[in-house]
Amino acid sequence: MLTQGALALVLLGYSIQTAAISVTATQVALYLLGVGCAVVFFYSLMIALASTSIWFGRNQGLYDFWFYVTVFARYPREIYTGSPVGDLLRVSFTYVLPILVVVTVPARVLLGKSLQPNWIWIIVPVTAVCAFVVSRRVFFFALRSYRSASS
Repeated sequence: MLTQGALALVLLGYSIQTAAISVTATQVALYLLGVGCAVVFFYSLMIALASTSIWFGRNQGLYDFWFYVTVFARYPREIYTGSPVGDLLRVSFTYVLPILVVVTVPARVLLGKSLQPNWIWIIVPVTAVCAFVVSRRVFFFALRSYRSASS
């Protein structure tokens, strides 16, 4: 995974240089904060999903759900507009399961683009903390339900 992280940093640097964007220290700090929050959010989601396997056993649906989460996370929020289904997806994946927020906000901050609505930047750290707290509760609740692999 370290090679993927290094490749991502090289691609990020190349993209910034090619786009001729001047990046300030504040933008870099907010970008790193946003990426850190995104990592915490996705880690928490993964832990919560994995914890449910205590009740469901080996459930292919969990893998499918994780796959679709990563698919939706590849694209910016703005592509989910213009149709009722797109608007429903955008609202759902922005406010209910805020995948699009933790993915879109750091990139927009680094590029110096405005965030709409402006207060959405506040949602990113709150989402990460809430996801972490919920995932820990799901994990410990699942752990109390665990009996053993041999029984």
